[in-house]
Amino acid sequence: MEWCCCCFSWGSEANERQPLLGSNPQHAPASARQFHSPSNDNAQRSGGFTARHVGVPELDQRFADVAETFNQQHKNYEAMVESLNKLSYRYRCSSGSLSECIRNIKEDHDKYHIKLQMKGYDFSLAVEPADDVPVKLQRTQEDVRSLSQSAKIVVSKGTTLQELINWLLKAEQNLIQQVREAAPNHQEETRLGDNLRENLRETRRVKELSPCYREEAGKLLNEAALLSGVSP
Repeated sequence: MEWCCCCFSWGSEANERQPLLGSNPQHAPASARQFHSPSNDNAQRSGGFTARHVGVPELDQRFADVAETFNQQHKNYEAMVESLNKLSYRYRCSSGSLSECIRNIKEDHDKYHIKLQMKGYDFSLAVEPADDVPVKLQRTQEDVRSLSQSAKIVVSKGTTLQELINWLLKAEQNLIQQVREAAPNHQEETRLGDNLRENLRETRRVKELSPCYREEAGKLLNEAALLSGVSP
């Protein structure tokens, strides 16, 4: 997979819309960059974060916050990929892109008027007539809603994580000193010091992985915006 910076930006208010795409003409719908499910190599770098006790309440809470936020992001990233994989399998989408899935959905259900619509940061699959929708298409609508919700959470958690991570890594030497001073004896100093080093190692891993999750979710939201006809 080719990694690149996405153009998605997340507003501070839930109802605040920011441009999803840049104004460059190359971002026209026909040439939109498509989101694809990640390769196995990228998936192998993933995994949850379990924070270890370091004996300083404030630091324990900060590492716990990083772990909880990242685990939520990781869970929703996996849900996002799973939803797209379901659509790709159901509609024989060889590229695994949302664009191909929507095209194949329309072809498979050509008796219905089907449109991807976007409101705020949420996208969904509108079907007309809405009565007597076949079960397969109903499941597809559910998967598209799940895809949208997961992508939105991945992006929002990514923003929070960077703030938490930056504080911890900038204060690393100070953290080491705090843990050393809080330890009641040498044995505990060694144990808590090891826990701190493991937490910091995991925090660096999250710092590398989380933006990749956020970027891929942003690509998906950009693609959905184009498919739904949302203007940059």
